[in-house]
Amino acid sequence: MKINQARRARFELAIALTLFFALCYAAGCDRAQQALADDILRLRVVAHSDTADDQAVKLRVRDGVLACLQPLAQRAESREEMQALVRAHMQEIANAAQRAVYDAGHRERITACLAEEWYPTRTYDTFSLPAGRYEGLQIRIGQSEGHNWWCVCYPSLCLDAAGEQALSGEEQALIQRDGARYEIRFRTAELLGNLRGLLQ
Repeated sequence: MKINQARRARFELAIALTLFFALCYAAGCDRAQQALADDILRLRVVAHSDTADDQAVKLRVRDGVLACLQPLAQRAESREEMQALVRAHMQEIANAAQRAVYDAGHRERITACLAEEWYPTRTYDTFSLPAGRYEGLQIRIGQSEGHNWWCVCYPSLCLDAAGEQALSGEEQALIQRDGARYEIRFRTAELLGNLRGLLQ
């Protein structure tokens, strides 16, 4: 009887330790995602609808917005500086987006703002960003009920109208650090972000 009780106690201790380390690991992954979010400024362009025409307009708006953002990103040396520049040039950015809509023969109104919101996991050609809350520039077209176009406006990862992405050495090292172990941490941060998004 005492042997069974001892085994049960060891089993319960093992379970408790496993849960403790899992929670500590998850908290560390969550902090890693937040640290990443603190260093970048996202970009989101939301189409009026999912019709082929409205999706094409979305891409034209994207091009107009990127043309305004790229020179600003070249001047910014931090996310905070980029935020300040975007705020200072918000009307110019909105005007460029609105011109793209008019040039396409549409009349939907543009709204533009900086806001924090939940972003799903996004995978690009050379990197991924886990789900979580990020500060971002939101460009909404009309009813904004269509699919989004996502990227990162600081650091400047949206290189051209085709949406190519590139990383500086520092960002690449951040994402690829520790090889497979970091990929597991990244996946954990993604799962935590998705769970938080569902709860919200």
